[in-house]
Amino acid sequence: MSITMHPRRFIFWSVLLLLPAIIAISQDKLPAVSPKHDYKKINELNLLGSLTIVHYQLANGLQVAIVRDTTTPVFTYQTWFKTGSADEAPGRQGLAHLFEHMMFRETKNHPMGEFDKFVNENGGRGTNAYTARDQTVYFFSFPEDKFKAVADIEADRMINLVIDSAMFETEKGAVVTEKKRGLSDPTRFLWEKVYNLAYTRHTYKYSGIGEESSIKSFTVKEAKDFYKNFYSPNNALILVVGDVDPERVVEIVADRYGAYQPSQTKTRDVTAEPTQQEERTATVTHPNATQRAMAKVWHIPNMQHPDYPALSMVGRLLTSGKSAILNQRLVDNAKVTSLFSDAYMSKDMGTFEFYVQLSDGESYEDIEKVFHDSMTELADGNISDDQIQIVKNNILKDLYRSVTNPSSLAGLLGDGYIYADDLAFQINVAGQIDKVTRDDIKRVITKYILNGRSTTVKLEPEKKS
Repeated sequence: MSITMHPRRFIFWSVLLLLPAIIAISQDKLPAVSPKHDYKKINELNLLGSLTIVHYQLANGLQVAIVRDTTTPVFTYQTWFKTGSADEAPGRQGLAHLFEHMMFRETKNHPMGEFDKFVNENGGRGTNAYTARDQTVYFFSFPEDKFKAVADIEADRMINLVIDSAMFETEKGAVVTEKKRGLSDPTRFLWEKVYNLAYTRHTYKYSGIGEESSIKSFTVKEAKDFYKNFYSPNNALILVVGDVDPERVVEIVADRYGAYQPSQTKTRDVTAEPTQQEERTATVTHPNATQRAMAKVWHIPNMQHPDYPALSMVGRLLTSGKSAILNQRLVDNAKVTSLFSDAYMSKDMGTFEFYVQLSDGESYEDIEKVFHDSMTELADGNISDDQIQIVKNNILKDLYRSVTNPSSLAGLLGDGYIYADDLAFQINVAGQIDKVTRDDIKRVITKYILNGRSTTVKLEPEKKS
């Protein structure tokens, strides 16, 4: 038996918290602009030990955040664009994800195949990208002496991507294949159904990869317009973490990106999701499913809401560690073979989620009753101080592990940029989980879960004829 995490999850709570005693934040506003490179320092954030985030902004709006960490002779270079699948119009979903593919192809200065060759010849590793609801991120790591060359090639593909019919049709075909392959996974299929049912108006209801019909119908003009609008310096953050000199880094970045013109970036046309008034349920089948599964979600606020720390703790109390309530009642009793529960956050709002794969002979109703009874007990305050402290300690342990890895630390900063327009966001909320009380846990469970309305989708293996 195993405990699995959400296949599309971004584990925000695992990197949320630094104790106040180890954090000092200085808002060192320096409005003066460098006459040579036309950038300014916005602030500095002192973290663990000698780690300091230095945050700059170029005149064209490009954000640059740098953390010097000399413990290893490498650096991670990440480009975060403030655009994702939720920025796309209903019925025209999938272009954001398409660009994740196209950005690894040809530019005006680097022919097809040269990007991969550059990475391999210069000791690059971890080259990848992802598209989420609210962001698209490109990342890789290199030895510390390769920074100038890396900045050259990254700056080039921000503005000089070649978008022609042949390349575009090839990548559309690749994404359609990826879409079909993804839907052959019963769990991914289930979660697409969950979000489509849970959201009635907000674009979080749509698949991040898009639908086959919209992917096939995108035009080169749409792609060029998207690139010009969203892949612009004023819609991006460069994050550099590792064995680098911040002053040298920002000068190189300013030299490579400083001449780029900002765009009149289109803002997201957000349609507020109305309060859910009714329970929603559906049952789906899948030909590749070998056992039954169930997902339940409840709407909750976004990460900036003061209830987030308590909500993130609830998921851990239920499923993290041997003492977790649902582990004991569902996994240890062989009622389920897979389980997770978590607060899943996005920029505009989130969902509290519960997922299980059922053991043979178990009923959905029995599993739901165990979950509801467990939530009711927590809401009644039936939890020990030791259990609460174990969860807090585990979150801290995950945090410490994350901040010692350049890529993970960059992800922590990038999340704050995307979800709150503030690199310091996740650091500023540090200590809040340590202050969560039993009463906070009781309150959020009652408000969002017991008094809320859920969306439930049950997955059944497809019956063979």
